[in-house]
Amino acid sequence: MNKKISLILLFSVFVYADNEIYVEQSGSNASIDLEQIGSSNLIGGTSAVSSTMTALDLDGVSLILDINQIGSSNIFRSDGIDGDNLTGFFQFDGDSNVMDILMNSSGTISADYINMNIDVTGSSNTFDLEIAENSDSSYLDLDWLITGDSNAFDFDIDYANAINYVDVNGSSNTINFSGSGYSGNTSSDSGYFYLDLDGSSNTFNINQSSTLARDWLKIETTTSNSNICITQSDGSTSTSC
Repeated sequence: MNKKISLILLFSVFVYADNEIYVEQSGSNASIDLEQIGSSNLIGGTSAVSSTMTALDLDGVSLILDINQIGSSNIFRSDGIDGDNLTGFFQFDGDSNVMDILMNSSGTISADYINMNIDVTGSSNTFDLEIAENSDSSYLDLDWLITGDSNAFDFDIDYANAINYVDVNGSSNTINFSGSGYSGNTSSDSGYFYLDLDGSSNTFNINQSSTLARDWLKIETTTSNSNICITQSDGSTSTSC
């Protein structure tokens, strides 16, 4: 087993200092737990320098990643979390935080059997999640729990046989979801999206476009003045709201 874990923690000497954690990891069966409490903290890659952000890189199978950023104006940025059997826990409590996660963008590395739980409490946060845009992430289990207002979420997933659950409690949130992939030829191989929404003036754009049109969608809402656009297509016809 080849394992390398590199953690660099930089603490600025100024009174109103930011905390910065830089990570690069390769190898199997790693368990990484990162927690930051306070405001204006950064988690990124080892190529970064103080106050200048680059994305972290995690490679290997059977990884456990636990990220907790408690506070406001924090940044978590990754452009390479690659490998099968990842279990990820992401907790963000506070306002005006930024999260960018990119997994298996090129499609050259497998990213199957991923279990991700993202818990967000706060307002005016921005989240961008992209998984396997040029390949697919089979047996993905993605759960979002969002509590707060005026948050923006963009996630793009190429998947087969996947579960995607989104629970939103709050108002004036924007969610853009694009799901594509092969999605199998039976109901057990389909793309599953379940939205539970409580709050007003939310905007949701949901696009499911698997090749064999085996997508599955369920929405339960208690809302007013919200805009929900849903498009399901096997790619033969261009549709929009």
